[in-house]
Amino acid sequence: MEKQYTAILRVAESTLRRWVSDGLVPCHRAGRLVRFTEADLTAMLKPSPAVVAGRHARRAGRRQRR
Repeated sequence: MEKQYTAILRVAESTLRRWVSDGLVPCHRAGRLVRFTEADLTAMLKPSPAVVAGRHARRAGRRQRR
């Protein structure tokens, strides 16, 4: 695995290896080589709409409780 992928995702190499083995990161395998497309890595960086909505809901709830 190349260091540039871990730099793009800002994670440790061991974390990226675990994500690949768990199937969390889309990749292409050629024997023992693992390759990623830039589009797949960029998609990993974008939060899902459900996560974004949940964050705003929690923040709003905190403001109301104070």
